[in-house]
Amino acid sequence: MLIKFFVSFLGLALLASCNAGKNQTNIELVQNMMDQESIKAQDWDPKQPGKAMMLTPPKGTVPQGFKPYPFKGDPIKAQENLKNPLAGNFSPEVLTLGKENYQIYCSVCHGQGGLGDGTVAPKMAVKPPSLMTDKIKNYNDGRIFHIITDGQGVMMSYASEIKSDKTRWAIVNYVRTLQKGAQ
Repeated sequence: MLIKFFVSFLGLALLASCNAGKNQTNIELVQNMMDQESIKAQDWDPKQPGKAMMLTPPKGTVPQGFKPYPFKGDPIKAQENLKNPLAGNFSPEVLTLGKENYQIYCSVCHGQGGLGDGTVAPKMAVKPPSLMTDKIKNYNDGRIFHIITDGQGVMMSYASEIKSDKTRWAIVNYVRTLQKGAQ
């Protein structure tokens, strides 16, 4: 009986000793589980000099809600297949949306009136084209939308800045009003 009591007391003492208390850390049975290396995207990998810590997503993964642009690098197909859902809609709402975004993203290069005389144009090695030329006036809306979305020449894609398709189509409609005013 005394031995059972002693073994029970010893077992309880061992179990109670595992708790280090409120202000102390517990005993780690498996080391390095609590102290893992953290990855900071902006840091450099100490094991591979010159390589960033940012991990590349697995091949073929797509962000949630991402819709790939089907005409990337193909302006002719874009011109043939893209139809302006706002065609003929020159309402104040659409033109205001187009004008506001044109002034933010386009006017610094193409100018307020679309003449290619924006504030940064004189500093550029390749000058932005005037949107008032017959060549650009003859582009259909899909081609202009494609240029905004995919870029052209030295102009980068603005799809990451102007995320909404509706906003890009509104810019197309606003450019059309600029072209009508220049006639």
